[in-house]
Amino acid sequence: MKFDTPSRSDDRDATASADVHSEPSNDRMAVHVVWEIGLLLLGGGVLFALTRASGGPFADGSWSGFAAALAPLVLAATAAAVSLRVGAINLAVGPIALLAAWMFMDASGSGTLVALGMGLGAAVFAGIVLATLCTWLRVPGWAAGGAVGGAIGLWAGTAGDPAAFMLAELPTTGVIAAVAAAAGLSIFLGLVGSFTGVRERLSPIRATPVGERHGRGGLVFFGTLLSASLAGAAGVLAAWVGAPEQGAAALPDPILLSVLAVGTALLGGTSLLGRRGGVCGTAFASTLLLAFIWLAESRGWSFDTGWVALGAIVAGFLVTRLVEAMNTPDEDDLASTSRAGDVTDLRDDDPVVPPEREEAYEEYDEDLAAVGSGGDPWATTGSMPRVGADPFGASGAFDDLRESRGDGYDAPGGARYDDADRRYLR
Repeated sequence: MKFDTPSRSDDRDATASADVHSEPSNDRMAVHVVWEIGLLLLGGGVLFALTRASGGPFADGSWSGFAAALAPLVLAATAAAVSLRVGAINLAVGPIALLAAWMFMDASGSGTLVALGMGLGAAVFAGIVLATLCTWLRVPGWAAGGAVGGAIGLWAGTAGDPAAFMLAELPTTGVIAAVAAAAGLSIFLGLVGSFTGVRERLSPIRATPVGERHGRGGLVFFGTLLSASLAGAAGVLAAWVGAPEQGAAALPDPILLSVLAVGTALLGGTSLLGRRGGVCGTAFASTLLLAFIWLAESRGWSFDTGWVALGAIVAGFLVTRLVEAMNTPDEDDLASTSRAGDVTDLRDDDPVVPPEREEAYEEYDEDLAAVGSGGDPWATTGSMPRVGADPFGASGAFDDLRESRGDGYDAPGGARYDDADRRYLR
């Protein structure tokens, strides 16, 4: 027999956690499909209204300007969605994007490859720190993201402005390619997250209380690192497409970008509780929010963009409640799942034997046992009366059969009662 000792807790955690914390596989993708169709229709309607506006950002930049603003938002929202799926929400999306954009612009004088390497490398470094806090120290994602974001904010307050941007402006074809790559990556990650095997592997993270082992530290580390990398890519792209001709800094607002990224991810159908999410919802929600912001600016509606981002978070809370409610297992499903493989289910299917038949079988078993042991079957307790060793009873009704008769039967020297005469008794 083998027992787990405290020194073997890691092995036990890696093998048994999925069985202990696993949920019934009741994820329904239909709710995400319906919601994403609604986002697509609503976003298309807002875009149509935006194209009819005579002023505002769309009138100045047309589709190329809209694509230049959409690509960083899709990347930032995808970064937030990935962190939500692994149960470690990344609130440092905006600060990491700011760090990557600052490094990218400061190193732009050394060439495109060096600038990209500096910007993305800084984001990866921040992601490693963030992932280490979430996995090794088991810090909640919101706390780790707040700490990393606060550290980047303190650094940005003392670093000043980066050097002048020396790279050429990203052409229109490059902007369209960036939008296509951002949307394709978001849809690809959503498609991977829709697989049943991936959701089952994410289930222990969702079911385990914060601070306890769940055996999925590798997934949390990879998801957090990927989230930070996407946030860095969003910052680099925002700096590249937003730099004016004179080379002034075009750094993203870290707080606004973080709130807008989290709100877009929640509005796209990613659950705030982790594990669950859609496929195209993040890309559709990004398009809807950006189109609504530009439409409000073109119509002269007097409210700040931050309120739109905050409203997206509140709406995302309602979407999370909808996703969770539509994925709640029914009572019948839970009963059948909990009783699966139970021995009592087999017992319930067996035919019920009436009690009187069981007593009768017991009497017959006793009679056969008595005969097999050489005893008298008439002396057993059952349906026949117990009258001792005399098989004919004590009434005397059959005394003439016991006494010797002169007709030859049972008389000395006479004929014996053979098997041929038994037919008269039938």
